[in-house]
Amino acid sequence: MTGLKLDTYNTYARAFPVYITIIPIVLFLFFILPEGFDWKFGSISAIVFLPLSYLCKQVGGDFGKRRECTLWRKWGGPPTTRFLRHCNNEFNSHTRNRIHSKFRCLGLYVPSQEEQDQNPQEADNAYESCVDELRRRTRDSKRFPRVFQELRDYGFRRNIFALKPLGLTLSILSFLACLIVVFFDWSIRKQFSSVIVPCLINFGLILVWLLWFTEKTVKLTADRYARFLFEACLDLEAGNGNNSLPKR
Repeated sequence: MTGLKLDTYNTYARAFPVYITIIPIVLFLFFILPEGFDWKFGSISAIVFLPLSYLCKQVGGDFGKRRECTLWRKWGGPPTTRFLRHCNNEFNSHTRNRIHSKFRCLGLYVPSQEEQDQNPQEADNAYESCVDELRRRTRDSKRFPRVFQELRDYGFRRNIFALKPLGLTLSILSFLACLIVVFFDWSIRKQFSSVIVPCLINFGLILVWLLWFTEKTVKLTADRYARFLFEACLDLEAGNGNNSLPKR
């Protein structure tokens, strides 16, 4: 994995959710202080952009990882673990058997149906170990582009879902604040576009937070990532590959 790919993941999956979350604040400031967004403001923004971007990556990732644990408990485990369990009805049983066989060819331990029934937790630990090794072997984003793409998309949706309470609150408050300013101070808002654009964007963000940034869309992407990861498994050869994907 090149540094560029790693940075692409960090920017898309970790920083972008934070940027989207704080958009309402920027819109409101632009709405009430349009004259403040001049070259001086731009110069200051350029100075703080790099450290702010780094901070956003850390914040977005931390929020997402904390929420991920809650989601996995609710779903019955990570999709990669659930799909590997015997008799799981979310995944094609014939495909799962082929994946189990591939893991064994790679020298990895895969519990039998009886072993899983006797000790489900230990079986899950074995499945997670297999998946850890599979991630290690599919780190090459050029050889496995869809795995990287789905991991990046899952990271974005997971992290932005974790920020949903804050993002939705800021969007609603910014929308109401813009309406209040217009109502009490219409005389200084003579340009219709300067009035309607922030309101429309904030209203659109409210709809997106409510309708698209949901647990369902996170699970959809998580399941899709697991499927592409297992597809990549079938292309592996024993003892091959040590390229990498960024940690989620």
